[in-house]
Amino acid sequence: MKQEALIIAIDKEVGAVALVSVPYEYFERVTDEFSGIKHVKELEGDREKYLKEYFKPTLEKVQRKYPLEVKYYVKVDKYFWEDVEYLAKWGLELIVDDGLWSAVRDRFLDVQISLVKEGDIKNRIRKLKRELIKAKQEGDVRKEDDIFSKLKLEKRRRTLIMIADNYLHLKKRAIDKERRQRGRKH
Repeated sequence: MKQEALIIAIDKEVGAVALVSVPYEYFERVTDEFSGIKHVKELEGDREKYLKEYFKPTLEKVQRKYPLEVKYYVKVDKYFWEDVEYLAKWGLELIVDDGLWSAVRDRFLDVQISLVKEGDIKNRIRKLKRELIKAKQEGDVRKEDDIFSKLKLEKRRRTLIMIADNYLHLKKRAIDKERRQRGRKH
């Protein structure tokens, strides 16, 4: 694979980790494809059905169209860190789950890559929405455009980390189901 500038998202859930990377030139198109995505934790109904019938087919379709790479790790180990360090060589930005923030920040402190903490994204979106309303009330079109582009970037970041989180839940549910089935056979 030709190495290009990457946007990388890492999500962690009870030890397991998902790693998503997409070349910068495809970042907008990939996140647009997932614009209707819902975070698995926000769903009211059958989460497993949503992941299988909506998220997984969408992910597969997008992966056929664009160089979107998604990996699952059972735990944070040396193989996970080797992959992250390898990808970070081409990384422009690393969007990181709060649970891994300290470890990633310490590890990449001296690397020229932008680090974004997942937990900060929601607060920045709220703040930018308030600023956008204020700019509209003031009639400041230039400021509106600037704030709107920043808001779009934050929403794209949120979408990419949601892809990682939903993929993590999809894999985890498949593994849990497989374990339950093996348990019945014995």
